[in-house]
Amino acid sequence: MADVQHKGRESKRLVKTRPLPLIWGVLNVTPDSFSDGGLYYEKERAIERGLELFEEGADVIDVGGASSRPRGPVYGEGAPLVPPEEEIRRVLPVIEGILKEKPEACISIDTTAPEVALAAVESGARIVNDVSMGASDALLALCAERGVGLVLMHTRKDGRIDRDTTAYTDVLIDVRNELDQAIKRAAAFGVRPEQIWIDPGLGFAKSPEQSMRLLAHLSGLKKRGERLLVGASRKFFLSVYGSASSTPEPPRERLGSSVGAALWAWLEGADALRVHDVRFTAQALRLFQALIALREEQA
Repeated sequence: MADVQHKGRESKRLVKTRPLPLIWGVLNVTPDSFSDGGLYYEKERAIERGLELFEEGADVIDVGGASSRPRGPVYGEGAPLVPPEEEIRRVLPVIEGILKEKPEACISIDTTAPEVALAAVESGARIVNDVSMGASDALLALCAERGVGLVLMHTRKDGRIDRDTTAYTDVLIDVRNELDQAIKRAAAFGVRPEQIWIDPGLGFAKSPEQSMRLLAHLSGLKKRGERLLVGASRKFFLSVYGSASSTPEPPRERLGSSVGAALWAWLEGADALRVHDVRFTAQALRLFQALIALREEQA
């Protein structure tokens, strides 16, 4: 099942022309995540956090067993490779534990490994969040065969940030064209358009300036009606532009800029937001929806 339904988080003053985006709550089951430093690495704590995200209003719980922080000036050598069997060991008990308590929860598996995706889907995951932009033939074939959702996140060379990967003629046009190629590639394996989400890959193979430009012009990525997922939460580029000082804040202190980016992304047409701070993002979205409704009533 590739479709995802809202959990009824809309403001009491509904805006038919601007529905709220889906919220994907981030659940990193890793010892080395850039954003939470292994806070949910233990199975019991991860299950507890997943259920908490669901209660806070997450429409999708995005479970990942391997950090994807890219190599470059911010994260040095980047995240080490994690063998598929280790990813599976980390994520399967968490997926199964969440679904045991909340069978209705929609789970996304954040992985580039087809073995991990298969194990997660067989355990109940309904979406594969692929930060390699469809690099694996086997993963694309799996999504086509099982009919699950597929996120194609834009990237270049594992997301590393260097002179080659950030050499765009026009970052907006180039990202759109490269996502088009990824969509065609997925289609060649039998993935249907309604299964696909596109993600601009903010912070991956992009300088802070390029990520900001993409965020500022997200609507330009939706030329064929694809569903757009945006993940800006806690990323480094936000601290470059949102910090009051010349020293970037650590990831968990980027709440204000993360919520601000989420609101902007929604206004630019994002259909879903991948966030760490579900409760605060949902509050801000409901408030904005109510304000827009009031303005439209008086127009």
